[in-house]
Amino acid sequence: MVSASSFSVYPCHKCYKDLQPCDLTLPSCSRCFSTGHECIYQKTEPKAKHVSQVLNTMNKVMDQWQESIDKMAKDFAQKTRDFGQRVDQSFKRKPLQPFSWKITTTNKGISVEGNVNSFNDLTNFVDQFKKVMHISTPQKEETYAPEVLDDMVALPGTEYVDDTSSIHTSSTFSFSIFNNSHPLADYDDLIPIEITQELTDGLVDLYCNTPCCTTTRLPIINTEEFLARYHASENRPCQALIFAVCAAAARNAFQFHVSNEIDKEYNVGKTISILYCLKGREVLAECFDEEPSLDLCMAVFLLAYCHMQNGYTGVLYIYEWIAFTMAHELGLYDENRELSPEENMLAWCLFYFNTWYKVFQGNASSSGQIYPRCPLQPPPPKPNLSECAPKTMVKHYIYTEWYYLIQLQVLRQEITSRLLSTQPEGQPDATLSTDLLAFQNRLDAFYNALPPEWRSLDVKFDNSTNCADFYLLANSCIFNVYIDYHINKVLLHQAFFPAEHFPTTPSAIQSLHSCLNSALIISQAINTMVSQQDNQCNIPLYGLMFANMVYIKLLNYPGDHPCKALARQSLVQSLDTLKTSKPYIYDLDMSIHLLNIMEKDVLQVL
Repeated sequence: MVSASSFSVYPCHKCYKDLQPCDLTLPSCSRCFSTGHECIYQKTEPKAKHVSQVLNTMNKVMDQWQESIDKMAKDFAQKTRDFGQRVDQSFKRKPLQPFSWKITTTNKGISVEGNVNSFNDLTNFVDQFKKVMHISTPQKEETYAPEVLDDMVALPGTEYVDDTSSIHTSSTFSFSIFNNSHPLADYDDLIPIEITQELTDGLVDLYCNTPCCTTTRLPIINTEEFLARYHASENRPCQALIFAVCAAAARNAFQFHVSNEIDKEYNVGKTISILYCLKGREVLAECFDEEPSLDLCMAVFLLAYCHMQNGYTGVLYIYEWIAFTMAHELGLYDENRELSPEENMLAWCLFYFNTWYKVFQGNASSSGQIYPRCPLQPPPPKPNLSECAPKTMVKHYIYTEWYYLIQLQVLRQEITSRLLSTQPEGQPDATLSTDLLAFQNRLDAFYNALPPEWRSLDVKFDNSTNCADFYLLANSCIFNVYIDYHINKVLLHQAFFPAEHFPTTPSAIQSLHSCLNSALIISQAINTMVSQQDNQCNIPLYGLMFANMVYIKLLNYPGDHPCKALARQSLVQSLDTLKTSKPYIYDLDMSIHLLNIMEKDVLQVL
C-alpha cells in the first residue's frame, strides 16, 4: 500500500529544471533512476504543470487508506464478536481490559496495536484512526482560545473589565469541525447511477435557475453567461467546471427542490454529487499540464465546496492550495491589476472560505497571503422592483449580501487571530483590551452604515408584486448578514466578562447582556428560517454554535441566576432547531457533524 512517506509533493530538481513530469517516487524518481542522475527533492514554487501527478498520487493514497480502514474495521469487529462469545461461555467472567490503542509509524508503514471490548470501543477506535490519517504533518489543534491574563488590565477611560480585572476568552467550546480527515467517498454506500448527458443538462439548467441554492451560497459564477456558453458551439465551459456545477446543483438545488418531493427516504442528491465530484477530479488530473484558466480555477474551488458539503473535509486543503496556486498564476493577486467582477469575487471568496476554514480549526494564523489586493466594489443603489427585471433585483441582493459578509469576515479574521494569539507565559498582554475595543468600534461603524432594510429582520414585502420566491431570497440574504454581524458581536463581547463567575462591574455586566442578546438573536433568526419550510436553501446553522458558546459559559457559573434558566432553555432549543432543519435531514452543510459537536458541549453543562 502506498504511504504518505513514499512520495514527495514537490518534483525532483532534475524534472523541475527540465520541465518534465516527475512520478514523485522516493528516494529516486523513475526518470532519474533510468538515466543515472542524482535525484534530489526540494521545496520549489508550486507549478500547475506538476500538480497532476501529486493529485493522482494523493487520490490513490486516500483510496487505499479507506480500503485499509474498512478491512481493519471488519477484522476488529470479528475479533470483538469472538471475544464476547468466549467471555459469555466462561463460568467466571474476567474483568475486561480497559480500551486502549496505539498507532505508530515505522519504516514499513503504519503499525496498529489495540484492544476493544465493545462495538462502541471499535467505533471510537476507527474514528480516532481516521483522525490521525493526514497526508501532511498534522498541525497542532487549538480547540479553544486560551485564558488571557489575570493581571490588572485597565481600559482607557473606563472601569476595569470585571471584578478580577482581567480579560477572558471562552474555553468551553470546540471549533473542531474541520479537524477530522475523511476519505473521498464511501463507495459501498453509493447506489448505481448513470451519468448521462440528459442528467448533466438538467443539473446545469437547475444550477443556473436556482440562485437561492447556488449563487447565494457561492457567487463566483455568472449563471446567465455560463448557461449561454454551455449551449453555444464555441467557448464552452471546461468539462471540469461543468462537472463541478453539476455536483453543486445535485447537492443543494436538486436535493431541496427535486429529490425531496420525489423520495424523502433517500438522500440521492449526495450520491449524484459524489459521482460528479469523482468525474471532476478525473478531468482535473488530466488537464493540469495545460495552462490554468479562470474556468479551471472556479472548478477547483467549486469542487472543494462540494467536498465540504458531502462531509469529506480531509481533501479541502489540497483543493484550496490548487485553487490559490491557479489564481496566483492567473494574476489575481498582482499589485495594481484591475480585475473583472468575476475574478475579484473569486479572489474574495477564496479568502472568505479560507478564513472560515481556519476559524473552525482554531487556527490563529493570518490570511495575509490569500488576502486579495483589489478591493471589492460597493453594491450599487437598490433598483426599483417595479422598473427592473426580477433577475436584476436578485443579483442586487446576492451581491449586496456578499459584500457585507466579506466585510464582516475581514473583521472576524482579525478578531479571532487576536483572541487566539498567545503571549509568553507570565507576560501580560497589555494591548488586548484596546485592540478589542477598536474592533468593537469598527463593528459598530459597519452596522451604522447599513441601509435600514439590512438592520432589521422584519423584511417588508409588497404582496401585489406576486414575487414570493424573490421575497424569500431577499429575506434569506438579510438574515445571513444579520446573523453574521451578531456572531462578530458574540466573539468580541464574550471576552469582557469572566469565565468562572457572574460579572460584578458595570462594564462586564453590560458585555454579558450584549453578548446574551446577540446569542438570542442568532438562535431566534435561525429558528425562524428553519420554520419557513420553503426558505431553507441557505441557513447559517453554524451560528448556533456561537450562540451556544454564550449559553454554556453562563451555565458554567456557580449558583442560580435568571439568565441561567434562559440559557438552558435556549441551549436545548438550539439542538431541536438543528434536528428539524432540512439541511440536517439531508446531511447538508456538515449539519450532522455540527450536531455531534454541539451535543458533546451540551452534555458537559446539563
